[in-house]
Formats: sequence, structure tokens, C-alpha cells
Amino acid sequence: MIQFFSKKVLLLLFLIIILSFFLLGLDEFFSIYYIKQNSEFIQSFIDKNFLYSLLIFYSLFLLLLFFFLPFSAIMLIFSGYSFNLYLSIPLSIITITIGGLSNFLLLKKVNLIVFFNKAKFWLKKISFTFKDNEFQYLLLLRLMPIPFTIQNAITVILNISEKKFFFSTMLGIVPFAVIYSLGGLQLRKIIDKSEHITVSDILNYENFAVVCLLVIFILLSIFLKKKIN
Repeated sequence: MIQFFSKKVLLLLFLIIILSFFLLGLDEFFSIYYIKQNSEFIQSFIDKNFLYSLLIFYSLFLLLLFFFLPFSAIMLIFSGYSFNLYLSIPLSIITITIGGLSNFLLLKKVNLIVFFNKAKFWLKKISFTFKDNEFQYLLLLRLMPIPFTIQNAITVILNISEKKFFFSTMLGIVPFAVIYSLGGLQLRKIIDKSEHITVSDILNYENFAVVCLLVIFILLSIFLKKKIN
């Protein structure tokens, strides 16, 4: 009874934090418009306090991920804009992986499967199919255009191990980390040249073809494995 009560309190606490974040308008700080309006201050602060900036940025990134706040894409763009890509991409991958693992463990603690009691039969069936090529399916999941939190919830429902979650996340987010970080680099180049900047101005959508090729490759490997077995 006490354990069930603590889970409800935990859920309520996270819900209050997430709602407060948006009600207080804090989401406005996480936009291309905000970066453009404060670009001089941001670059000046980073130049004068590089290590401190790095620590603040990735601590904030991890905090956003911990509280299930959907700002991974803009934070990746911001990282590419603010720091050298050879530094920002690996640090972003590590941060997202750790943040994802914290989500995974928290969702496990809440015992998410309880909310899907009516679908237990189908979940067991899906889980059985999933187990045959578990790692490949996890990589596929990471490459799908599904919100990160929902992806994490699916892995909890399917009872994935922490080890497989960690490594599939670390590998699966690499293409997106690179694409959005390159978008940040492009933003740095055009930020003073354009009045209105949108995501389409900084992202090269042809790069997403690489993601599609990876999806095809993984599906093909699953198909061939089934044929061989």
C-alpha cells in the first residue's frame, strides 16, 4: 500500500513539474528564436566561460531528459551551435543515453505494465516476437520518428534489460545527434544573415535518407536471420 502510494506521489510530482514548466513559459527559452535574439550574449559567455558553459549546458540537457521534457532536438541544435562538433556530438550522445536510462528506470519503478492490464495478451505476443531479434528491433525503435519518452515507455512495457537499452540507445541516437548538431552548425553560419530562421533553414533533410537506409538494412538483417533459422 505504501509502495503504491509512493508511486502515485512520484507520478504527481513529475506531472506538476512538467505542467509548471509550460505554464510558466519556460519552454520559450528553448527555441531558435531565443537563440537568435541572444546570440551575442550566448557566444560571449561561452568564449569567456567555456568549461562552465559546457557543464551548465549538459547538466540542463540531462535535467530536461530526466523530467521527460521534449526538447532533445532543440538542445542538439543548440549544442552544435554553441560548441565544436567533435565535442558536442559525443557529449550529446552520452547525455541522451544517460537521460534515457533514467527515464527507463523511473518508468520501471512506476510499474508501467499495470496501466496496460487489458492489453497483456497482445503485449506478451509482441514481446515473444520481439525477443527473437531484440537488439535489432530496439535499434529500429530508436530510428523511428516517435517521441523519445514514448520509445522509453515501449521498452519498459516489453521488459528490455538495462544493458540492451543502454547500448541500443547509444547506437540508435547517433544519426539524429549528428543531423541536428550539423543543423546547429548551420544556424551559427546564418544567424546574422537571416531575419526569420526556421528548422527547414538549418536542417538538410537529405541527411535523413541515411536513417531510412539504416532502417532498411536492419529490417533486411531481421528477414535474413529468420530465413536462415
